[in-house]
Amino acid sequence: MPEQPPLPDHLGPELSIVFVGINPGLRSAALGHHYAGPSNRFWKLIYDANLVPEPLSYRDDRRLPEWGLGLTNLVSRSTASMESLTPQDYAAGRLALMRKLLRYRPRVVALLGMTLYPILFPLDPKQTGQKPGLQAATLYDSRVVLLPNPSGRNASYPYHSMLEAFRTLAPWARNGPMSPP
Repeated sequence: MPEQPPLPDHLGPELSIVFVGINPGLRSAALGHHYAGPSNRFWKLIYDANLVPEPLSYRDDRRLPEWGLGLTNLVSRSTASMESLTPQDYAAGRLALMRKLLRYRPRVVALLGMTLYPILFPLDPKQTGQKPGLQAATLYDSRVVLLPNPSGRNASYPYHSMLEAFRTLAPWARNGPMSPP
């Protein structure tokens, strides 16, 4: 099976929140849209957490900047699972992500997956055992919020726990209160 082209980032100036995934799944890459897996809960979560004013699907991913939200991935290469990613993928992805964050300066970087924290903050002594929510670390001027991966494969987080974590973003969302805590 030929490798799919990378998914486009949906980034721009003056974003409140940029969601950073680990890497696209094969279905997302094949369809050309973020979080397109049938069991992925991302789109339901951002609506239920009041981050967008209407229900959306993966076909609406390009619309997120309308509400001050952006999408990107740490690694652009699509795989069936993150176990296929290499240390080189992570190192190159980290550099590319830092360039994007430096350019766009979102108010919040929302990491979609608990495994992203130790990849982005390898020297932080508290890198393991992180809990979802606002983190003490920052990326440039951006606050960091750690969220469970919304993939249907993530059986360790029930929907209500994920939703509670996603709701921590509400203070920064254009669709909600505008002043951060």
